Amino acid sequence: MINSFIITVLRLSAPILLCAIGSLFCDRAGVTNISLEGMMLISSFTAVLGSFITGSWLAGLLAAICASVLASLFFALITIRFGGAELVVGFTMNVLLDGLSVFLLRSIFKVSGSFVSEKIVKIPSFSVPLIKNIPVLGGLVTELNILVCAAYGSVFLAYFIFRKTHLGLQIIASGENPQAAATVGINVYKIRLLMLVITGGLCGMAGAQLSLGYLSMFTEGMTAGRGFIALVAVMFARGSAFRVLLVTMLFGAAEMLSNYLQLYQFSSYLILMIPYICVIALTIIQLIFERKKKIIK
Repeated sequence: MINSFIITVLRLSAPILLCAIGSLFCDRAGVTNISLEGMMLISSFTAVLGSFITGSWLAGLLAAICASVLASLFFALITIRFGGAELVVGFTMNVLLDGLSVFLLRSIFKVSGSFVSEKIVKIPSFSVPLIKNIPVLGGLVTELNILVCAAYGSVFLAYFIFRKTHLGLQIIASGENPQAAATVGINVYKIRLLMLVITGGLCGMAGAQLSLGYLSMFTEGMTAGRGFIALVAVMFARGSAFRVLLVTMLFGAAEMLSNYLQLYQFSSYLILMIPYICVIALTIIQLIFERKKKIIK
């Protein structure tokens, strides 16, 4: 029972975690990118499209990553190159990519709402041969796929980059004091562009996990606010990859709880609010913490 609970939380948290780590890279580089929801949504669609056409989940994954990276490059073009307001561009892109996914769904597959097909190849799950027979640990490494492992591996990769590499110092410098960073020879433009590409790649993986990893279908608006939840996780984490992990797992547990409670006679509308209530609660906690910090100073 405990193993099943943990596995479910790991799987539900993976898309939010991938998206949040991508947002963390942008945040540390001084880029406010709120277009995560739209990038994840369009990558969910292109993952299904690529898998449907080629009969390969790997092709679907690559299509999702490419679509999200292209969207991220478009964001970079408008904001970094032409000086557009990041919040305005991010909000606009969310609306644009949401509408684009609906348009493509109806234009290509001639359906509305959802698209399900036997030709959609789901990302396979696996078990570690030498570990799966261990009583407790073995149960935690079953029914996982490559994207779930990549999500939790990205946490350690982000920690290593920020704390142990010269690139991490350049990223932090570009975010905290871009003028000083440029003075010592750091190309802030290239650093921020690289971070947006990384964010696009991770959001693409998150979208593929939603449509090919956790499910094997595409539904209009299937991200259901996960991109915005990832933004809250990054805001609350205050630059720490491991705090991002803890917060996203909390959201995963809340989503699992909402799915579980639907089996009982509770209002589905109230149950589906649980993950978003957690978002509001964490936001209030963050504001209280910042206010106390200002009072102490």
